[in-house]
Amino acid sequence: MTKTQAKIIELFKTLDQAEQREVAQQLYERAVVGSFYDRMTPRQRAELDEGIAQAERGQVRPAEEVFDRLAKRFGFSAGHFPRHGLRRPSRM
Repeated sequence: MTKTQAKIIELFKTLDQAEQREVAQQLYERAVVGSFYDRMTPRQRAELDEGIAQAERGQVRPAEEVFDRLAKRFGFSAGHFPRHGLRRPSRM
């Protein structure tokens, strides 16, 4: 074990059990699974990068418009999104 590794283990032991679990999970994901971005295909990465570039240029759509399109496409109510806690503003 290197000195750096020993220091990391020493610091790890100072964390409470929940923090140790969280760190261990993050290390596992980085070592074994890789990041979400790492698992993307080159095409998916390009699409993501283009979406980010569009947002940075201000080429965005209001969330309500996006939710309405999703609701129509997948046949659910766009009036309330409990998972995200988002509610459509009431219209007068």
